[in-house]
Amino acid sequence: MSWLWRLADRYGLSAAATLVALGIPRAAASVPTLEEHLRGHGATLTERLGPHHPFGSERFPAQGPVLDAELERYARTYRTGRTPSPTFRYCPHCLTEEGTWSRSWLTRLPGICPTHEVLLLISCPSCEKVPFSKPFWLTVTSPLWACPQASGEQPEPRRHRHRCGQDLREAPTHRPSADQAHCLSALNDMATAGATTPRSTLTVADIQTTHRDHLDAMFELVDELVGVKTSLARDCEPTDDFVTAAQVALSVLNQPSADQAAGMAEQHGLLNPAGRHTPLLTDSRLRRRLHNPLLAAIRLQSLATSLSPTAQLTFRTASAVPRYPAPYPPGEMQDYPTNWPGQTRLDWIPQLIWPGVLTPWIEDQNIPARAAASMLLARVGSTRPWSLIALDLGLPAAFGTTPPALVKGLRRTGLWESFLAALDDLATALEDDPPPIDYSARRWAACTPLHMYGAIKQARLIYGECDISDDRHLARKTWGLYTGGHGSFFPGTDISGPVVEETEPSPLGDRITRFTAETLHHLAGQPDHGPLEWRPP
Repeated sequence: MSWLWRLADRYGLSAAATLVALGIPRAAASVPTLEEHLRGHGATLTERLGPHHPFGSERFPAQGPVLDAELERYARTYRTGRTPSPTFRYCPHCLTEEGTWSRSWLTRLPGICPTHEVLLLISCPSCEKVPFSKPFWLTVTSPLWACPQASGEQPEPRRHRHRCGQDLREAPTHRPSADQAHCLSALNDMATAGATTPRSTLTVADIQTTHRDHLDAMFELVDELVGVKTSLARDCEPTDDFVTAAQVALSVLNQPSADQAAGMAEQHGLLNPAGRHTPLLTDSRLRRRLHNPLLAAIRLQSLATSLSPTAQLTFRTASAVPRYPAPYPPGEMQDYPTNWPGQTRLDWIPQLIWPGVLTPWIEDQNIPARAAASMLLARVGSTRPWSLIALDLGLPAAFGTTPPALVKGLRRTGLWESFLAALDDLATALEDDPPPIDYSARRWAACTPLHMYGAIKQARLIYGECDISDDRHLARKTWGLYTGGHGSFFPGTDISGPVVEETEPSPLGDRITRFTAETLHHLAGQPDHGPLEWRPP
C-alpha cells in the first residue's frame, strides 16, 4: 500500500487513477484485499515499471506479524468467528523519518514501535477514525502523512469529499507502561514459540503443555473475559480491552500450580464451569467444540474431588493431565462412535477384566465385579452412555446397575481413588500397547448362531457325540474362552438368577472348547490375528 501511494504521489495521481494507468482493474476494498488483488498482476507491474519493484512474485507479499498470524490460526481452529481484517497502526516518529508506511504496522493487534518505544496509534487524532479502514484513500492525492478519511459535512452533490488531512506525523504519542510493555513482549514471545516450535513442551502451572497450547490458552482466556472478536472489532487504542485482558490471562497462566491458577481465574470470573470454554459436561455436547488442553487440565484438576465418579472417568482426573474427550472433527457424524480417538477403545476391552489386573480391588472369582470393571474401563476418556457400553460388551441391560454398585462399595471402603488411578494406568497402558485381540469383533462374531453352532457341529464330527452332550453348555464355554467373557453372559442365557458356575475343567473338555473357539474364529472370517487368549503384561 505504501509503495502504491508513493508511486501515485510521484505522478500527482490518486492510487485508483494509478491502477487505471497501469492497466490493472480497480479493487475498491480493504488494504489486505487490495494487496491480494495486486498479487495476481505481478507480470503487468513488471512489464510497465521494470523488474525492481516490491510487487515481484518472489517478494510480495511479506508475512505479517507472527502474533497476528497466530491469532488468525486460533480463531480458525477454535471456530470463534471471523476476526476483523487487519488495519494500519502507525508510529508518527517513523512516519516523519521514513515517509513510508511499514507493512509490519498492518495488524489487528496492539504493538510498540521497536525504534522509538512508543505505542503504535490506530486512529487519527483529529477525526478519530482509522486512516485506512475505508477505501477512500484510493481516491486522494494528498501526501502519505495526511489522513485520507472523509471528515465533516459533505457537499451536495458528492463529487468531491471533504478530507480530514490531519498531519499524522504530529499525532501525540505515549510510552507504554512497564506492565503493558511486558505483556506485549510476552505475547510476541509466545506467538514466536507457538509458530516455530509448536510441539515443544514447557511447564505451565505445574502442568506440562506445548507452546501452541500455551498461546491458545492465553487467547481462550482473553476470549472468555472480553471476547477476542469483540475487543478487536472496534477502533480501540492499544491500552484498551485486549491488552488488559491479556495481562489478566498471563497472570493466571504464570501461577506456580494448577490450584493457584484456578483460584486466580475465579477471581476474574474465568474458567466458568457453565461457560463454553471450560464446561463441566459429560454428554456428547462436550465434543462439539475444541477445548484447550492446558485450561482443561487446570480447571479439572482443581475440581477433581467434587466431580461424580462418571465425570472423573470421562475427564481422566486420575492422570497427571486431566482432559476433555476429543472433539468431533467438522463434518463427521455426531453420534456415539464406539472407537473415537482419545477414549479407551471397546475393541481393547474383554467382557470380564483380565484376571489379576485389578486383584487388590476385585477378586478374580467375582464375575459381576470384573464385568463392571470392564464397563468402567470403557468409560475412561469417553462420553459413551452406559447402555452402549453394555451392548458392545455383550452384557444385558439389567446389568447397568452393577457398575454404580461397585463404585459405591469402593468409595465406602476408601478404595475408589486408588482404583481410579489403577484404571487410568491400565487405559494408558492399553493405548501405548494395544491388545492383539479385537474383543468387540469377537463378541459380535460369537453371538452369531450360524458361526457358533457351525463350530460346534465340526467339533461333534471330530470328537464324537458322546463327548459333547450339551450344545448350549459348550457354546457358553466357547464364548468365555473366545471373547474373554463368561458363559453366564452368553446371549440368550437367563441371568436373573445367580451366576452360572462352570463345571470342573477336564483335559478333553478344554481341548474341545479350544478346538471350537479356533473353528469359530475361522468361520467368522478371523476378525483379528491375535492369540486365542491374552492379558496385559
